[in-house]
Amino acid sequence: MSVYVECKGNETALKNTGAKEQCLEGLFIKPFLAHPGFSFETFEDAKNKEKWVQAIADKKIIPLFDVEELASANTEDTLFEGRRKQYVTAKGKKVSTFSSFLSLCSFNALKSYNGKEMQLFEFTEDGAVKAVHTDSKGVKGQFVVLNIGKRLDATADRPPSVLVTINYKDFNEFEDHGVILYPDFVADDLFGIFDVHLSQVSASTTEIVVKASTGCGNGGAAVSDLKLADFVVKDTSGQVQTVSFAENKEEYVLTGTDFADGFSVSLNDVVTIEDLSYEAVEPLVIKLT
Repeated sequence: MSVYVECKGNETALKNTGAKEQCLEGLFIKPFLAHPGFSFETFEDAKNKEKWVQAIADKKIIPLFDVEELASANTEDTLFEGRRKQYVTAKGKKVSTFSSFLSLCSFNALKSYNGKEMQLFEFTEDGAVKAVHTDSKGVKGQFVVLNIGKRLDATADRPPSVLVTINYKDFNEFEDHGVILYPDFVADDLFGIFDVHLSQVSASTTEIVVKASTGCGNGGAAVSDLKLADFVVKDTSGQVQTVSFAENKEEYVLTGTDFADGFSVSLNDVVTIEDLSYEAVEPLVIKLT
């Protein structure tokens, strides 16, 4: 036998339609990307805020920005009319578009996901999350590719914006395997990882004083809850130094011995404080004062 094709089952079977009330999810308001291969092990895990916060800190899930002006751009199958039946010559596609009003910094971050195949979790205005189930009864996102348009400058009646196009890989993925869950949190309870800029206040051979701030560039909001374990100090050869620590609301004082020009201070990978995660943009290179 040179060819063997096994059908997936009776896809034309008619299903029962009994339903006293329709459970209709709300409008899609915020996208969360996830890397291919990621999934929550159970439905309950997918409803657990701590699991989401950890996945964000692990860079497995990436919260994006608010959805504005959502629209469908679906296409239907292209059909050829034969004498006795129709033939599908091109499959229809599931496509959505939306705008986001973004600062230049946020747009620059969003643009890094252009053209990447990712999973998509969709949070809705009524507190639901739309996803699909795995074969092992876990939960994952739909596979999509995002196309990020050019950033449009502000006009008299509109903030700066970008048009995002969501190309769903499989039109039927959600329709056939969809999951709509209602967790005990909403989309606005989750944040992406914040970039942290470290700046030097002073430095001597025994003490380094630094400030930490978030924002696109120096001078943003101060980060005041970091601990000793959140910092890493290295010498010019890259060896980690043992330091002590004293904190003040606006400054962090790292004490030790034999600090020198060229030593560096950074954060210890991604640091999570309660529900917020931080990562240093780059190490701060010390110059003795």
